[in-house]
Amino acid sequence: MDEIRIDRLSLQLTGLSEAEGRRLAQLIVEGLTAADVPPSAVGGSRALRVDVAGRSPSLETLSEQVVADVLRELRRSA
Repeated sequence: MDEIRIDRLSLQLTGLSEAEGRRLAQLIVEGLTAADVPPSAVGGSRALRVDVAGRSPSLETLSEQVVADVLRELRRSA
């Protein structure tokens, strides 16, 4: 499998503690690591932005929403 490199993951969060923000970032990284990324999305240099409106019931659910949105954007831009 080809490699995807994430140089920067920036989160703008409200209503979460620093510890919750760190946990959310870790969950997102783990989700992207485990994801089936389309080969056509690998390569090139681009920035992606996703917005997840509202507050999910858990950090796990929120991270799953972010990962799904990132994958959707990767497929769309491939």
